[in-house]
Amino acid sequence: MLMNKIEFWLMNNPIRAFIQGFEAKKLKSMSDLPSDKAVLEIGCGQGVGTKLIQKHFKPKSINAIDLDPQMIRRAKRRVKAPHIAFEVGDASHLRFTDASFDAIVDFGIIHHIPNWKDALKELHRLLKPGGQLILEDLSIDTFETRIGKILRLFLAHPYKEMYKRKEFYEELKNLGFKVKKQYTNPWWFGMVLRKVR
Repeated sequence: MLMNKIEFWLMNNPIRAFIQGFEAKKLKSMSDLPSDKAVLEIGCGQGVGTKLIQKHFKPKSINAIDLDPQMIRRAKRRVKAPHIAFEVGDASHLRFTDASFDAIVDFGIIHHIPNWKDALKELHRLLKPGGQLILEDLSIDTFETRIGKILRLFLAHPYKEMYKRKEFYEELKNLGFKVKKQYTNPWWFGMVLRKVR
């Protein structure tokens, strides 16, 4: 689902970019993905995460998708490299063939997707055997805290469809992902998972 104006501002400012830089370093420290691999980024926004993937993971190629055409236009203006391709796309239904990517990166996007189970199935389909799903995200649990309840007044999320953390972990396991490493805090969680079946 597309962001409202408040969330657009929250996701496109220097503070969010700083936090995302910290998250990218943490996720890279948890991943053993070699350089020179094919990577998909979902929900790339204006390309901040794409630059961080390039910096920390040094992939051969990055395909970066976002549901919002405005974000893709911004990303194309901000990030120019021959091995990076930006396009409008829905993480639940992507045009790529099976087993196209060595890794898929999510910087806080899956909780925006009402049909998140379909998105996870699609990401599983797109990963090569042994490929890594590298993500940081949050769950409905975040929005059940005091400050989370206040944020619900301003942010457009599919709250009724959003998953609980435990439910998310179970779905990943059922699909054939195995947790390699993870971290959690009261607000969000980070995981590196391997496609094992």
